[in-house]
Amino acid sequence: MLAILFGTQSGNARNLAHVISEGLSSSEIENEVFDMGEVDPSEIFSFKNILIVTSTYGDGEAPDNASEWYSFVKHEEDLNLSHLHYAVLGLGDTYYPHFCQCGKDFDEYLSKRGALALLPRLDCDLYYEDQYGDWLKKLISVLKYSEAE
Repeated sequence: MLAILFGTQSGNARNLAHVISEGLSSSEIENEVFDMGEVDPSEIFSFKNILIVTSTYGDGEAPDNASEWYSFVKHEEDLNLSHLHYAVLGLGDTYYPHFCQCGKDFDEYLSKRGALALLPRLDCDLYYEDQYGDWLKKLISVLKYSEAE
């Protein structure tokens, strides 16, 4: 099962998380979408595979509903996430200097804590509809391969 966790300020990441969920379901990949603000970060230990879909807010900060998860993976002492496989899709606007910074940070902190990336992070600009399709196909392939093992 893939847990899709979204961090959003305006709703774009939430919407994309649900679109991705539909794509995964149609490819028979079991998944569930979660608002990061409604799931305690310690739940990360109950997940084996996660996808974080997050926007960036302000000067590179996490959206309000993702701030607790962000702090947890960044600051929690001795956090071992070697059980976890993850993917990150960041949403942003290249107009801003901290383009997709929250997604970049989640990717960095998860990796530093021992989690293994399912595939490279995707940083999407404003018109993400044209950008995530090929990445999603790769994610589906990786997940189907890992299920077969």
